[in-house]
Amino acid sequence: MNKHRYFKFCLQVALTLGLSHALPVLAEWKLIDDNYLAKVYIDQEKMKKSTSYPEVWQLTDLKSKASTGAVSRLILIQYDCVDKRRRTLASSGHAEHMAKGKPIFTNVSQGEWHPVAKDTVLNTILEIACTKDEAELESSKSEGGEASEKPSEKNK
Repeated sequence: MNKHRYFKFCLQVALTLGLSHALPVLAEWKLIDDNYLAKVYIDQEKMKKSTSYPEVWQLTDLKSKASTGAVSRLILIQYDCVDKRRRTLASSGHAEHMAKGKPIFTNVSQGEWHPVAKDTVLNTILEIACTKDEAELESSKSEGGEASEKPSEKNK
């Protein structure tokens, strides 16, 4: 089995066998946006940070039912911090709010890269995912590496 097919298989098994059930219950969801269409949350505890390609679990809790019958969606998104773009790695749609209940659909096909527009919810999430926190900065300094400033601290 090639690497891509193995990855796809593992994601499908994880989503189908319970990750989509367990994650909403175990997650520490942080509200990022509340607009007329949906409430958007991320799980910062499960955020997989890397230097350039962090992965973020996003929960979109819709205000009204989508054409698929879903009222919430659970999405694993990978961000490219350098080129400011994103792609979906996996997703599921749920008939209950906060991604509860059996998934109506799952998708584990890796999506294409898309640019992240400024002043959007996705841009807010990209900034959170791509900003190193103080502990990471201190760890980087103590390991002999040079830590870069947070974007928000550059202008102070």
